[in-house]
Amino acid sequence: MKALLIKDWKLLKNQKQFFLVTLVIVGVFLFTSKNFVFVVSYATIMYTIFTISTISYDDYHNGMSFLFTLPVSRREYVVEKYFFGILTGSGAAGAVLAAAAAVSRVREMDMTVEELTVSIMTAILVAMFVLSFTIPSQLKFGAEKGRMAMMAVSMVFFVLIMGCGALLKRTGWQAGNLFRRVEEAPAELVVCVIGAGCAAMLLISALISLRVLKQREF
Repeated sequence: MKALLIKDWKLLKNQKQFFLVTLVIVGVFLFTSKNFVFVVSYATIMYTIFTISTISYDDYHNGMSFLFTLPVSRREYVVEKYFFGILTGSGAAGAVLAAAAAVSRVREMDMTVEELTVSIMTAILVAMFVLSFTIPSQLKFGAEKGRMAMMAVSMVFFVLIMGCGALLKRTGWQAGNLFRRVEEAPAELVVCVIGAGCAAMLLISALISLRVLKQREF
C-alpha cells in the first residue's frame, strides 16, 4: 500500500493549479466571511474529491490493467483510496481550521471552542459522505457516469432530508429542538456516535467498492 500512497502523493503534487485556486478561494472566504464552518467544509470537500480524480488517472488509457499486473491486490487498492481520502481531507480540515483560528484573531473575531468543534465535525461528516458515495460509483461507472450517479444520490439524499424535516414538523418536532437535544448531550457521546456512524458508513462503502472492483475485468 505504501507504493500506492506514493503514487497518489505524486499525482497530488502535480495538481499545482488546482491547489492554487483552492487556496485563493479559501483565503478570500477567510478574510471576507464570518462563517468559518463553510470554509473548512469547502476545503475538506475539495481535497477529498481529489481522491476520486486519482481513480480517473489510474483508469486512463487502461492504466488499471497495468497496475494490477504489479504486486498490488484489489483489496489493497480499495483500502488505500479510502485511507488517502481520509488523510488528505483531514489534513486540509486541520490546516484550514488552524488558519481560521489565526485569521479570527487578526480580524478580532471570537471563535469559540464550540464553533471549532462544529467546524471540524461538519467537515469530517461531509468528507466521509463524499468518500462513501463517490468511490464505489467511480469504480463502477467511471468518471462521467460516476459524476451523474453522485448527483442522483445527492438529490435523493436532499429529498430524504426535506422529507424528514416535513415529517418532524407534522409530528410537532422542530429542528431547533433536535439540535438543542444534541447540544445538551455529553460531547463525548456525540463524538462517539458520529465516529461510529462514519466508521460504519466507510466500512459498508469499502465492502461495496471491493465487490465492484473484484467483478471488473481488466
